[in-house]
Amino acid sequence: MRQHRLTTLLALLLLAPLAAAQTYVGTMQVNDYTRKDVEVRLGASPQGQTVLQMLNVKFARMMPVKVDVDIPGVSLGNGRLAGDNIVPTSKGKPYEKYLVTRLDGSADSEKITFRCLMGDKQIKFSGRRAKKNNAKNQ
Repeated sequence: MRQHRLTTLLALLLLAPLAAAQTYVGTMQVNDYTRKDVEVRLGASPQGQTVLQMLNVKFARMMPVKVDVDIPGVSLGNGRLAGDNIVPTSKGKPYEKYLVTRLDGSADSEKITFRCLMGDKQIKFSGRRAKKNNAKNQ
């Protein structure tokens, strides 16, 4: 019985970061290209790092495919987002060419805004918390 409780507690602790993830929907601007209804998720990796995920995004009008991009190791404290010299990943593959620098923003349970450089591209995002029935993968 005691072993079962311990196993259940460990499972809950491992799943807690996923349950705490916040999903936002908003507008992303990349240099002079603007895309609406972009989904961004702020959550935790299995290692406990704060991860900013941009889901199903394009970074240019003529970009032929949409990608999911993770920015791991973002600092989140007192509602402030920050990060510098972070290698983003997509499907687990690192993309050093698009090093994230000067990430700065704010996030709370209702809204998120941030800006950064991703390689030579200026990224800006502003969004509001997604309603559960509208958010994908929740």
